[in-house]
Amino acid sequence: MSSFTRRVVGATSALLLAAGLSACATGQAAESEVKEGGSIVYLDAELSSNTQLQSSGTWQDSAYVQNIADRLVYRDPETGEFEPWIAESWEISDDGLVYEFTIRDGVTYSDGTPLDAASVQRNLEWQANGDQEQGIPANNWFPKITSIDSDEAAQTVTVTLEQPYAPFLAVLSFWRTSLVADATIDATLEEQSQISGLIGSGPFVVESEKYGEEIVLAKREGYDWPHPGAEHDGEAYLDEIVIIPVTEDSVRLGTLKSGEADLLRYVQPSEEQALADAGFQVLGLQGAGNANIWDVRQSAPFLDELAVRQALQVGIDREQLVADLYTENWQKATSIVTPDTFGYVDFSDKLVYDPDEANRLLDEAGFTGRDAEGYRTRDGETLRILTFVDVFDSTAKPLFQLIQWQLKELGVKLDIEETDYANYSNALKDPNVGVRRNGWPEADAWVRQKVNYSFTGTNAWAFAAADERLEELYATQAVATSPEERATILAELQEYVIDQAYALPIIDDTQLFVLQPHVHGFSWSAEARPYFYDVWTEKK
Repeated sequence: MSSFTRRVVGATSALLLAAGLSACATGQAAESEVKEGGSIVYLDAELSSNTQLQSSGTWQDSAYVQNIADRLVYRDPETGEFEPWIAESWEISDDGLVYEFTIRDGVTYSDGTPLDAASVQRNLEWQANGDQEQGIPANNWFPKITSIDSDEAAQTVTVTLEQPYAPFLAVLSFWRTSLVADATIDATLEEQSQISGLIGSGPFVVESEKYGEEIVLAKREGYDWPHPGAEHDGEAYLDEIVIIPVTEDSVRLGTLKSGEADLLRYVQPSEEQALADAGFQVLGLQGAGNANIWDVRQSAPFLDELAVRQALQVGIDREQLVADLYTENWQKATSIVTPDTFGYVDFSDKLVYDPDEANRLLDEAGFTGRDAEGYRTRDGETLRILTFVDVFDSTAKPLFQLIQWQLKELGVKLDIEETDYANYSNALKDPNVGVRRNGWPEADAWVRQKVNYSFTGTNAWAFAAADERLEELYATQAVATSPEERATILAELQEYVIDQAYALPIIDDTQLFVLQPHVHGFSWSAEARPYFYDVWTEKK
């Protein structure tokens, strides 16, 4: 069995210490006696929007799905290795075209139907092809499939690909390829888009949903097939998880401090140390995947010019961003992916703040005039770039404002607009929007990038014509048949994107969770999404 992806992270204890927890506090949790039952209240920073697997994409929805449904393959968050889960074993042909999975016996969905080889076959076909009649798209992370066959007697599923696909196991470990019952696959698009329509085999089931107000997950009775990283067998410890979206930072934090909530996602970095000092558990989790970058969109004025993009690349002081706005739970980006990602190369030498070089490049591009506010001009036009504050990042506004100030020092005017969740996506459709924040933890960062940035994909860098070199790099890394071959291509890809300044790496993504002292057993996936299976509370 070969692994195309490997992730190396520091010890968990080091992570917790960096988050402001003492070894005593973590040791206390380890020594406490597990208490089964009870309920916790989890305050999320964002609203659930869509849980239809092939078309959803918000971080919060993916975190909920992860606890309702299981996957064929588990990826260890510490080693990055792929381990058996619902597939108890697999074999891969030497040419990388044929995958044979042996399916675990005795697994059922929450509606009582079996999760067997036939069910896995149907799930994979559904992921690969979608359902045109129901308006369900194919999973654009999936490879091109020649055939999918199942053997009921042997409980095996054989997938034959049209060409090798290096990230296939990573894709099968991802929340988007969670296994669901026939009742979900047969449901309408509207029903699938609601979390109550998701019938999985996971440790929790959806008990109720009041859209925009509350989602209640209840323990799945009879569950006994957890992922191999779990700390116990059998049913989840908690009886219930009440998820409440609270988008206002101060309200979310105040509710936790008052004792009305047990954990939350996202606080401002300025709050982290005070919370740790008050005895809360503050966890800064950095998963494998894409760094937080600014996509540079070449449809916008001036940004199809290489010199302008390169000036932005070296005109941003990433050291200052982290020092002024963040804590030790955060770090500057050193590539377009995080250090835990397969193929990562440290290109921090190409991202060093160099205002002299930035000014030289802008002069070279002809922006030598100045307007009344001191911004650079060329032929009477001000060097102006439009952006919108990212609604999915609670730290975005001060970050954007500090970069705005840094660029002003170079004579570049960054116009920052704001909108809300409902209108954000439409606002970004304006071709005059020059930069937008992007980048999240992913099962395979390179699949996400190929979908986002290929000219035949989303074309998020807004190329007027395909960059053939970029297209070749994205295509060849995906069909590499050895980790070494793929890593070589990925190193070249990262360097090319940074040199062309198609993306401006800013910081590495951190998911911030704050837990009450009485909450134990919190764990996370390789992409820093929470697992609630082992969680228990002293407060019942």
